[in-house]
Amino acid sequence: MEEQKQDDLAENFSPGQAAAELKEMLKDVAREIATLDALRRALLCGVIRQQSGIGVEEWPQAAESLETLIQALDRPGRDANRRCQIITMLAEWKEKLEGLENCFKMAAQLAGHYVKDPGELTGSIDVLAHRQQVVRRLITEIEQLERS
Repeated sequence: MEEQKQDDLAENFSPGQAAAELKEMLKDVAREIATLDALRRALLCGVIRQQSGIGVEEWPQAAESLETLIQALDRPGRDANRRCQIITMLAEWKEKLEGLENCFKMAAQLAGHYVKDPGELTGSIDVLAHRQQVVRRLITEIEQLERS
C-alpha cells in the first residue's frame, strides 16, 4: 500500500515540481544547520560538501538553477538541439544530487547515535527519509528526461 502511494505521487509529479520542492527543502536544511552549535554545523557542512561537491549554503541556489533549467525545457520555440543541451546539463547534476541523497541516508543511519529520545528519533528519521525521497524524485525526473 505504501509503495502504491509513492508510485502514485511520483506519477503526478513534474520535473519542475520536483525541482521546486528540492529548493524549498534545501532552504529549510540550510536554516536548520545554521542554528546548530559551531562543531555540529562544521561537521554537517563538511560532510555535505564532501559527499555532494556543493556546500550547504550554496545548495538552495544550485536547486534554483536546476529549477530554471527544467523550466527552460518547457519554453515555446525550444529547438531539439537546445533541449538536448539542457538535458545534458541536468544529467551532470545527477552525481551531486546522488551525493546529497547519500548524506540524508547516512544521517538517518547515524541518527540513533545523536538522538536518544525514541519519539524524536522517529521524527528525525522520518524527516531525513522524506528529504532523501525529495532528492531521489528529482534524480528520477532527470533520468526520465534523459530517456525522452
